[in-house]
Formats: sequence, structure tokens, C-alpha cells
Amino acid sequence: MRGNENSYPELELIEWYNDIAMLYFDESGYTGSDLINPEQPYFTLASVRLTEDEIAVMKEAIGYVEWGKELHFKSMYSNYQGRQMLEKIFTHPLMNYDHVLPSFANKRYCIYANIVNMLIETRYHNEGVNLYEGAKNLILANCLYYFALLHPNKKLIAKIEGNFVTMVREPAVNSIADFYRTVDRLRIDKDTDKSFCYLLSEIPPTIKYISEALSKNKFYIDLTVPLFSASIQEWYKKTGVKEDVLFDSSEPFYANKTFLESLRDMRVPETEVGYGKGKHVYPLPVGNMDLVESHNEFGIQLADVCASALNFILTPRTDKFVKYQNELKELYIFQCIQLNIAPSTNDFIEERMKETADIDPLEFLCNHQDDID
Repeated sequence: MRGNENSYPELELIEWYNDIAMLYFDESGYTGSDLINPEQPYFTLASVRLTEDEIAVMKEAIGYVEWGKELHFKSMYSNYQGRQMLEKIFTHPLMNYDHVLPSFANKRYCIYANIVNMLIETRYHNEGVNLYEGAKNLILANCLYYFALLHPNKKLIAKIEGNFVTMVREPAVNSIADFYRTVDRLRIDKDTDKSFCYLLSEIPPTIKYISEALSKNKFYIDLTVPLFSASIQEWYKKTGVKEDVLFDSSEPFYANKTFLESLRDMRVPETEVGYGKGKHVYPLPVGNMDLVESHNEFGIQLADVCASALNFILTPRTDKFVKYQNELKELYIFQCIQLNIAPSTNDFIEERMKETADIDPLEFLCNHQDDID
């Protein structure tokens, strides 16, 4: 399977700029705030931007009517006919970065990013230090993640990750105590490196601010919100249009629709916030957001195929489909996923360290919390 090499002269007849495009979203690997699910280590979200004319052209080109059923990657990749159809989809010229925006989150990394963002950042914010300036938050999250990954006491690491998730999902005296006790155990463990111990020492003082930290968890723990928001911001940069969105009527979008609408409807002037190339605007630059049944929307079916294929690519496997997994990895559309919540490269961190922000995004959202709720 290779890139978009087929020729489709009919595409030249589409005056897409005179037609209204719709954004279609779907996800794969959703486990809500359960970030320790071993069978689903990644959450992926894909958005597809198409006009009605482009949808008609693509349906004709891939033989959608003849296919006669809904497109679902999970029911297609395991059989020859399904893989043939997937090849038609993925090699179609419309399946490029002008029309498709895949994104993903590494759930295990997100645990450590959330420890930093929810606990350590809250502490430093109260002490007058901006942890996001100079990318200090990224450095902390990456170091904690890699030290944990390399630590030989896997059971203890799993316990600290599980206790953190439990504390966030079910805040209570017992769950909070369990998490902080486990952090102390890890600090004094014989296999804990001195540098790791030093980083872990940033966590115990955060208990002073735990009520405040856990009260803001809606900004962090469900990965649908940050990936959707980042996708909308990216489309807005490309088009300058606050476009309407259709979601599949599944749990992540149903659960978050009201909150996402509140970000869109914030009673503030359009404001640019953030750092460097990652700057974005609030209120969330999006039009109407509606839940629909996927079998009625070809665009959502394409989003499903893209999100599920990306999850298939990212998730380690040892079965007979490894060969097909490797074929999908070679597709251009999955070569460079810019929107992600995952360990950062050294180059990215060094670049972020030099960037400054007039308005910190989290501080902006917290300061306007009354406009969001």
C-alpha cells in the first residue's frame, strides 16, 4: 500500500472554495479518565473536512454504494475485501492533510503530564511561579515518564499510576492518601535513582493544594477535550472559518459536548493565548456541534477509519496482522502526526524553552471559569 498516486480528473471540477465544508470527528481507544487500560494504550481522534461535492466524488471513486454497508475499520482490516476497500480510501487524493487531521494521545505519558499539570503546576501557581514558561512543565513530565519507564520495580510504578488515576476519578480521603503514600514508597525504594527521587520530591508538597487541584480536573483528564480543541484550532488556522462539526453519537462526544459548547460560548472577546507555534484562540473557534448516527454520515465513517487505523498502527501487536500494520505505517497521512499528547523530542523542548506567552492558556481558562461553566 502506497501513497495517493491515483488520478481523479473529476476532482478538478470541484470548486470546493464555493461550497460549505463540514468537519466530521470520530475517535478510537476511548477509556474516559481510565488512563491505565493495558489493552488500549492510545486514544486517537481524527477529523475530516469535506464539502458535499467532495463526498459525492469520493463515494463514486471508492464504490461506496456497491460496498453497501457502513465503513468500520475494525470490521474491515481482518478480511481481504475490507483491506481492498481501505486501500481505495487511503490512496484517494482527498485523503491528505488538507482534508484529514489525525491526532493521538499516549495514555501512560498523560498520567505523568497530569501529575505535573494538576498537582505540581497548581502548587507553583499558588507560589507565584509559572511552570509553563520556559517549558518547565514539559521537562518535568518527560523526565518523570522516562524515569518511570526505566524503573525496575514495575509493580510499584504501576501502583503509583493506578493510584493517581483513582484519586482523580474518585477524589476521597483514602484515594488521596493512597497516592501520596505510594509516592513516598517510590522515593525510598532501593532502585529509585537519585535524580528520579529529586523529581518525585516535587509531589509531596502539592498535598497542601489538593482540593484546588482536583477541582479543576475537567481541564485535563478526559483526552477528548484537549485533542478536539487542538484540532479545531488547527482547522481554524488553515481556513479562518468557524466551521460546523458533526460527532458520532458515542460516549466521548456525548459526555463532553456541553463543556465544549461552553468553551465556544465564552463571554469574552476573541483572545490569542499560549506559547510560540502552539498559540490558539478562545472562545473556541467552532460553529454548531451536533451528535449524529454514523451510519447516516459518510464523513464520520471516514473519520472512524482514520482514527481506528492510527490506533491500530500505534498499538503494539504480535499477531498475523503485523504485516498489515507495517503497510499502514507507510501511508503518508500517518507519517507525521503533529497533534499529539506524547513524550516530546529534545528539539521541541529546546524550542519551547525559548518561547514566551502574553497570556498563559490555563490561567486564561481558570480566570474565566465563570464564563465556561
